[in-house]
Amino acid sequence: MLPDPTPWPQLNPIASVNRAWLLAEGPMPQPGSGRRLVTFTFDDGPFPETTPVVLHVLAKHHVRATFFWIGRYLDGESDRAVASRKTALEVRDAGHLIGNHTHDHARLPIVSRAEALAQMDDGAGSIERAVGIKPCLFRPPFGQLDDYTEGIVREEGLTVVLWNIEVGDLLRDDPGAMAESLESQIDFSGGGIVLLHDIRFTTADALDKVLTWLDRHRYDPAKPAMVGYDVVDFVEFMRQTAASPQPYANRTALEEARASAWRKAHAHAAIPKRLSPGSDVLETM
Repeated sequence: MLPDPTPWPQLNPIASVNRAWLLAEGPMPQPGSGRRLVTFTFDDGPFPETTPVVLHVLAKHHVRATFFWIGRYLDGESDRAVASRKTALEVRDAGHLIGNHTHDHARLPIVSRAEALAQMDDGAGSIERAVGIKPCLFRPPFGQLDDYTEGIVREEGLTVVLWNIEVGDLLRDDPGAMAESLESQIDFSGGGIVLLHDIRFTTADALDKVLTWLDRHRYDPAKPAMVGYDVVDFVEFMRQTAASPQPYANRTALEEARASAWRKAHAHAAIPKRLSPGSDVLETM
């Protein structure tokens, strides 16, 4: 019997974007346990210049991440396309998971149905030809799907992966400030799915800093009640989320409860800034 190609629990079989936003928050912490899970994802590659640097940082910290690729970067026989495919194989061989981010990073709800279908299928085809793996994970650009594209994802049995922690690394140039923002968001959210992009050197620098911080604040099973972080791959993240689902109907309800608890515990501290889902604009809750 062949192994299950999707070894994570299917917690969103209807491919609902609203459900995917909630799942990105991860598992509900168990009473008396300080273990908090974090998993890292990277969009918009592969880039032969910067992706290997990100791989080096991940290897340094023994982290297995998930990469969501743009298919057209892997097509053709130009020197860059050949180098991109080589980089793609390095990601695969390092044991990271690979997902589809469409062929051209099109905003799916605003293109025609034919174009949306082509974006999803062509992206998957380019990835499969490059690394021999048909991706089961899908991240829509800007975190957006409409009813039609949700239907495609559902029919193809894909897992929609969104995020709850991001820092706008495509627009910022200070790795220290980016790391501080990520750390405060992780602290506030109690972990989750981090969105970064493996196409800038500053992102690799910020990644190294935040992983070093997470190493210092690692969960210690010998002190189970003390809050600490466990950096896991997406498979473990979803397994733990299935074992302890969030008791909220949607992400908005969770964020309201979290903000209320934060204000009670930090009377004079502002709630950490975070990016709105699918946007590039910082907001304060």
